[in-house]
Amino acid sequence: MESFELVLILFVCIIASSVLDQVVQRGMLPLIQIAVGLVVALIVPHASHIEIDPELFLVLFIAPLLFNEARESSKMHLWQNRWSILSLAIGLVLASVLVVGYALHGLVPSIPLAAAFALGAALGPTDAAAVNALASSVSLSKRQETLLSGESLINDASGVVSFQFAIAAAVTGAFSAAEALREFGLLFVGGIVVGAALGFAARTLIVTLRQRGLESTMVHVLYEVVTPLVLFLVAEEVGVSGILAVVAGGIVMAQRANRLSSTDDARKRMVSDSVWELIVFLVNGSVFVLLGMQLPLAMSATVTSASPLFLVGVVLVITALLVAVRFVWVSAMELIDRARSGDRGRTVDAALHDALVTTLAGPKGAVTLSIILTIPLVTDTGAFPERDLIIFLTAGTILATLLLAVFALPRLAPNDTSAEVDPDAVRRGAIRVLEATIAELREHVAENTHPEYEPATRLTIAHYRTRLARERFSREGCGDIMLDLVNEVLRLQQERADELQSQVLEVCRTTEIAPYYDALRSIRRSIGYFDSAENVGARFHTTRGRLALAWHDLKRRYGGLRTEQDAAVYYDTCIFAIELERVAIEFCTQTAAADEGRRGHIAGILLEEHYAAFESLLGRINYQREDADTTAYDPTTGMPDLAFHRSLPEGLAESFKKQFRMASEYADMVDASALTIELDHIRRMAQEGALDDAVARQLRENVYVLQMSLEE
Repeated sequence: MESFELVLILFVCIIASSVLDQVVQRGMLPLIQIAVGLVVALIVPHASHIEIDPELFLVLFIAPLLFNEARESSKMHLWQNRWSILSLAIGLVLASVLVVGYALHGLVPSIPLAAAFALGAALGPTDAAAVNALASSVSLSKRQETLLSGESLINDASGVVSFQFAIAAAVTGAFSAAEALREFGLLFVGGIVVGAALGFAARTLIVTLRQRGLESTMVHVLYEVVTPLVLFLVAEEVGVSGILAVVAGGIVMAQRANRLSSTDDARKRMVSDSVWELIVFLVNGSVFVLLGMQLPLAMSATVTSASPLFLVGVVLVITALLVAVRFVWVSAMELIDRARSGDRGRTVDAALHDALVTTLAGPKGAVTLSIILTIPLVTDTGAFPERDLIIFLTAGTILATLLLAVFALPRLAPNDTSAEVDPDAVRRGAIRVLEATIAELREHVAENTHPEYEPATRLTIAHYRTRLARERFSREGCGDIMLDLVNEVLRLQQERADELQSQVLEVCRTTEIAPYYDALRSIRRSIGYFDSAENVGARFHTTRGRLALAWHDLKRRYGGLRTEQDAAVYYDTCIFAIELERVAIEFCTQTAAADEGRRGHIAGILLEEHYAAFESLLGRINYQREDADTTAYDPTTGMPDLAFHRSLPEGLAESFKKQFRMASEYADMVDASALTIELDHIRRMAQEGALDDAVARQLRENVYVLQMSLEE
């Protein structure tokens, strides 16, 4: 039960941090997750005391992260930069282990040398993924991106293997350099061989299933998710490094087919990428939240033996040593590569600048914390020495390197924002395209060449009006004015509704009124209102009323217009909704006439939208009727009697049922046609120069997403 509570707490923290990341400007998600974890640990202290089995932690956290990095890697780029990557992933890790280990043991003698080496090994892996959060403000060269991704892929494994050796020495109290070297070779080479063999077997199996037509999208994705767990467990059972096996297996399985070769392969790739994106997000988020939760625990356990100022000083010394060693190593590597390649275009200063960027772009992160949390609680002679202190120092160093990346990298390697697509330009383009699409759909309704499609087309137009309204609200400058006007319209509509409903509410029971309120919400939603706007004129202020409304909403969702009474309610409510649109039209007309500025212009735009909603409602009650109703929506008649149904015009009940049926039957087809029309307008506007290429590309991608969701 404790593990379930921990998982639940982690997921809630990840959700909260994701929301905060949208609010905090230029915030780095890992730092926010650490802060959220810290707050939770202070509020719920027992949450940070929940223990996780080290072996389970390796399988569930590190294996998926490494496998995903491997499957996303480019074999060609890795091979082209193999010596530089190996230098960073193995040589630099070992150098960091020695420097940090001896320095830490000298600063804190109570930490045995083997345990200090374990901390240095855990700090070996970098977390280049954490820098992706700064992608909008940091610009890295292709070589830097390749070095960082390749380094983080391999140094995770070398760091874990080094850590395991150091922990073994700390636990048993015995260490033999010759034995360690032999064991290291067995684990390292054996892990690669076993992982490559298992990866090849796994790839062969999935290819065989594909050839026999037995590989569905779900099977493909589940197969990929389970594979790193199997690779790790099998390799560990054989006696070699499970981490290296996962890396080798992932690289072997990293096969990318031509994206245009098969729609089935493309669908599998998209689903697989989405699932892995979610998995990596949850794993990384969980680890950073755990980091924040560990800070007060480690601090409380160590404050009795050392002052907080001393602990912060040790963290800063470790961070400085790591950065210094890494900078010297990367600088030497860059200068050697420059001399070997004969690149005379770069000066020494430029090479050192690149080295500094690469140095800071390799902060410690999820893998480091995952490794350090696997420190055993006991050794052969008792409790593991200074375990809490080691965890605290590791967490502090992770935080320090992340802060350096957040504040230094955007200044050292600022991104060229001129190459980015202007969000407001995308909104302006989207508004033009949506307006053109809606106009064409309205023409189809007006032509009435295919009346069977009209109900579905009206709903599709409402969906497009909702999208158009959202784009308009988000536009800089115009959004605030439009929002003010919309709020005024909603206020006037609510006042008119209250006026018409006041007498009815005095004599009618809640159960009699609920069907009308329920129908009104549905009708307003179907003509383009969204969020709280759809509830105008249909709000109960009592619990009984809300329950009655919820019950009728449930019946409508699963029953539709089943009886003559349902049709009568729908008819009366359509007339009421028409009256509310008349109020909006009157206000927008007056505002547009009184103001010749931007406010009047925007009021004119809203006027067109409310006229369209007005006509849509008229179309419902007059659908294929020769005797069109011209009095039902006369404002002098007032609101229909909500307590007793008025007589329905002959055949209108069947007309409503027919419209509901056709709207449901042709909804997908009409939506698909509308998206095609939208793509045509994007293409035409791009050809005419009304949209630049970058904006048009972004708009097309948005439509493709909608098309994929429609197919699902």
